[in-house]
Amino acid sequence: MTTRKQLTLHLDDTTARALDHEAKLRGLTLSRAANDALKRVLIHDRADAIADTIKARLDRLDQRELARGQDMAILRETLLAFVRIWFTYAGPLERDDHDDHAEALFDAFLDEVALGVRG
Repeated sequence: MTTRKQLTLHLDDTTARALDHEAKLRGLTLSRAANDALKRVLIHDRADAIADTIKARLDRLDQRELARGQDMAILRETLLAFVRIWFTYAGPLERDDHDDHAEALFDAFLDEVALGVRG
């Protein structure tokens, strides 16, 4: 069961005529037409505005995520280029101390990356 609250409204002449016209068009009482109009403006339109705000925020988040993805792709390509150049100019590995030399190269590479991040 719906509870109702009785209100007394004082409307300007233009609004009163528009409400009367709306009530006649829809075959409603003035009270019901006023209630429907207020509900439409205060509740339904507000819900639409909230939905539009949420949609706009989600769109911004999507754009940020796309930008982050592009940044990550650039960083991956940069790191790959750096690794290729590093190992190209570091010289070939000798066969007898292959593991020790590879570990030393990798440690030097990590040191260079750390310096690049800090500097």
